[in-house]
Amino acid sequence: MAHPRMISAAAACVLCTIAACSQPASGTGASGVKATDQSTAVAPGNACERKLISAQDVAGLFNEPIAGSKNIPGDPQSCEFSTAGFSSLTISVRPGQGIAAVGMYTSGKMDEFEKSAPLAGVGDAAVRSVQLNRVVARKGDLLCEVTGPGGARSADDPAIRTLGMLCQKIFAGY
Repeated sequence: MAHPRMISAAAACVLCTIAACSQPASGTGASGVKATDQSTAVAPGNACERKLISAQDVAGLFNEPIAGSKNIPGDPQSCEFSTAGFSSLTISVRPGQGIAAVGMYTSGKMDEFEKSAPLAGVGDAAVRSVQLNRVVARKGDLLCEVTGPGGARSADDPAIRTLGMLCQKIFAGY
């Protein structure tokens, strides 16, 4: 069993990461465009607003028709596709967060909260959750996190491959 201090420290790290991710990117100008470490501009808007991912791209992950997509309140970098039956898929794209976020998973620091396993062929590095239907990937320092409907999936499950391909499509659009 983990020591209570370790649990508190890990929880604090996760809360700090969540708080940092929910804040607007620092250094953005009036246009909302932030320069990355590679001195390239990242256009404003999430993957849905930018039409990087469409309902057609995610339709095969659901057992019923997609009712629509919407932005996540309070998180301008995330959006959601949902059905009338409450199933949903959430996409988060966070410039400047990829190395740290994927590193937290690959280092084992997230194991107490969410165990993961490497996922080959997606971006520069990627993991899949062994507890959720989720892929967390990075291309450079660009983070892509996609959480699909349903529970945990094996690495060879077509749903995990689809989530990975959604990140690949997002990376190609940036």
